[in-house]
Amino acid sequence: MRAAAALALLAALAGGCEWLTGDFRLSGVVEISPALEARAPKTNSVLFVIAQNAGGVPVAVHRIVNPEFPASFSMSPQDLLVPGIRRNEHLVVVARLNAHGILGAPKPGDLEGRCAEAAHPGDRGVKVRLDKAL
Repeated sequence: MRAAAALALLAALAGGCEWLTGDFRLSGVVEISPALEARAPKTNSVLFVIAQNAGGVPVAVHRIVNPEFPASFSMSPQDLLVPGIRRNEHLVVVARLNAHGILGAPKPGDLEGRCAEAAHPGDRGVKVRLDKAL
């Protein structure tokens, strides 16, 4: 009886806390602007889908080798760079396509795009459009 009361009290107190995601999921699709389709490498290319926090720090990265557009992506806990993030964290989803396979500072010829709206852990149907040549 006391254990049940303690658990109920703990649950009530924790109700206002921001829980960390142990089951991180984020999915959607990356499209490419028709104006840039011809510039996209057809082979030996890598599409990086990056979820960044509001400060611009990457919290998760998903990699797709030789993508075909529109390219679906599904991020999971394996893509996290940090052990967990808040469920209500605002995320900026960025996609970068390159032919050198290295994530980091963009290089000339890379294509990039951002999701128009903030995403949150658990969102589905996130749309990112590659619309900028670097």
